[in-house]
Amino acid sequence: MYSMRRTDRQISREEAMELLKRAEYGVLSTVGPDGEAYGVPLTFALDEESGTLLFHCATAGRKLDCLRAHPRAQFVVVADTKVLPDVFSIEYTSAMVEGTVEILDDPDVKKKSAVKIAAKYSDKDASAYAASAVDKYLILRMTVAAVSGKRLCRS
Repeated sequence: MYSMRRTDRQISREEAMELLKRAEYGVLSTVGPDGEAYGVPLTFALDEESGTLLFHCATAGRKLDCLRAHPRAQFVVVADTKVLPDVFSIEYTSAMVEGTVEILDDPDVKKKSAVKIAAKYSDKDASAYAASAVDKYLILRMTVAAVSGKRLCRS
């Protein structure tokens, strides 16, 4: 990971991980087999036990083609935004993760991971849904090699 240019805005690793726990979605950026960049917004969950990020997705598509060709990826979340029109700026908090993404297709791992993702977005038990739909989705697991974050707050 490059060193941050604006170190005055840098947040701690712990703050960046906290943001990953509460952010609603982020953008996963990959490189395809043809060398073209590809970014896609995704819901996700931070698996605190393993320190990895979990994503669910369909069993086919461009994202998977990219990850099969190049498993290294970046994931970025942005939250706490407020447009400041008078100063031509925006307040925000962001976190950026670099790592490798693996495609998990073991049914038991998929079910457990899908329940963890669902728990982030709902207080309903998703076990039955995860079990009934296990053949319809894959789980992506991003191993975090580096994480950084920054904040701009003018108020």
